[in-house]
Amino acid sequence: MSYQIRLSKAIRNQLQNLPGHIRPIARERLLSLAEQPCPTGAKELSGHPSHYRLWIGGRFRLVWQIIEGEKIVDVLYIGPKTTDLYERLGLGRPE
Repeated sequence: MSYQIRLSKAIRNQLQNLPGHIRPIARERLLSLAEQPCPTGAKELSGHPSHYRLWIGGRFRLVWQIIEGEKIVDVLYIGPKTTDLYERLGLGRPE
């Protein structure tokens, strides 16, 4: 059974603002999450079960949450990796 990919308006804007050579790679990765929500290379965020990250084209990150009961992949961020990215998303490392 495939998962529904949930993209907010902000995430759609982030996708549109990616560099032209990264955008098709990002779209492909997003679509593949419907069939395999935890692909090879994805890492679960420490202290945040069901939240994952994946590198896209070098310095860009895709961050999402899997909601198993509803079969939803909720995309939280797609864009350049910054030093405070996870803190801004409320997914910083637990102390």
